[in-house]
Amino acid sequence: MNNTSARFNDWEYRNIALAVVVQCAHLVNTLANSGRADEAQIKACIDPLQVIDSDSVADVYPDVTRFSNGLSILQKSLDSDGMKEFGEPMKYVLGMSVLQQQLMSVPEMQAAIRLRMQQRDTLYLDCEEQDGEADSNTLAAKSDNYDYAVLAALYQDTISKLTYRIHVKGNVEHLRNQRVAEQIRALLLAGIRSALLWHQLGGRRWHLFFYKRRIRDSVATIRRNLFALH
Repeated sequence: MNNTSARFNDWEYRNIALAVVVQCAHLVNTLANSGRADEAQIKACIDPLQVIDSDSVADVYPDVTRFSNGLSILQKSLDSDGMKEFGEPMKYVLGMSVLQQQLMSVPEMQAAIRLRMQQRDTLYLDCEEQDGEADSNTLAAKSDNYDYAVLAALYQDTISKLTYRIHVKGNVEHLRNQRVAEQIRALLLAGIRSALLWHQLGGRRWHLFFYKRRIRDSVATIRRNLFALH
């Protein structure tokens, strides 16, 4: 794995966490409207959910290059043209920020999510063992589908019980597709997790309105550093 942890300071990691939320939101919007999205980008967003205990932000996001799209969209969305182009995903970003704040006020729900995520690792391995006779490509596809289903169920059993709701807009046919719906819920859960980290690092919703230039400049610096690594 390409570790980029040594390249960023606390302020930059705050904006990296925000970029992950943006990437989740953009993928939700893409899935809702087209029924498909880049699997590598989806996996990049979901993988941090597996990091339950971490000593640093670098443990959560060891390879920041996986969030290049989120960084790019975040940078573009903070100017007037980008606000129009990425208006819907940014609404989801704000919504996930609201949900993470509501989640912080319900410690029982936080504990339930943590427990389910710990149990999920065992369930995930059981799923792979049951499909042990399948070829590697089929096994990977089944495991991914199972992963989305588990995370979607977790979202429905917890986050969906909060008072705030994110209303995802898109093609009704795609939104009714079970796999698409599960991917969307898994991404919303992942986005809320990164929104929580963003908040813990000092991020606030009003920063998106009053710190636009500072965030945009920071993201530009992060992207230049990532480019230099390659």
